[in-house]
Amino acid sequence: MRTLAAKYPAEDWSTGLTPFEILVSTVLSQSTTAANERRGMDGLRAAFGRVIPKTLATADVESIARAIWHAGLARVKAPRLRGIARAVRDTWGGDLDRALGLPTDEARAALVALPGVGPKTADVVLAMAGGHPAFPVDTHVARIARRWRIPRGGAYADVRAALERWTPPTKRKTWHLVLIAHGRALCKARAPRCDACPVAPDCDWFRARARRPRSKRLRADGQ
Repeated sequence: MRTLAAKYPAEDWSTGLTPFEILVSTVLSQSTTAANERRGMDGLRAAFGRVIPKTLATADVESIARAIWHAGLARVKAPRLRGIARAVRDTWGGDLDRALGLPTDEARAALVALPGVGPKTADVVLAMAGGHPAFPVDTHVARIARRWRIPRGGAYADVRAALERWTPPTKRKTWHLVLIAHGRALCKARAPRCDACPVAPDCDWFRARARRPRSKRLRADGQ
């Protein structure tokens, strides 16, 4: 991880965002690209000004959907965002910092209790907005962790727990960002660029793959 951290200086996309904006951004990022998520956030700001619970809680679903359509799945995400905004308003007085001020396990439970918020979204908010020592697991992180044979189980909680056992609490946020960058650049799901990977010699998946005949390697990479 020190090698990868030197290769991919962590870019903290959450800088300047409020905890509620980080939550909204994470919901918008589901099943889309980072660029489309940003366009969705820009659409919300253009339509409503400040992205705050009070505003989204009272907006009609169609208006939210039109604002976020660039992020994809707008008719799924729009009612979800309004439901989250209403829950934050009614449960936490519109102040998500109140939930994030709880101990990590309690804060995670409070976030998961919001409509449409799952464990991954909760952990992103805990790490990026609340300063909690959580290690969020997206598809890139999960793929790399499995290739490094870190988790014993495949469930989200198993991967997160394994990563948290393996990493210092103060490094988890940064290393989460670094693994995402590595997954996007080199350690791809299909046709990973192992020849350019600086940690390939230490990768269990790469070592096992290198011992297989070339025809099997090509099939495993989807080529």
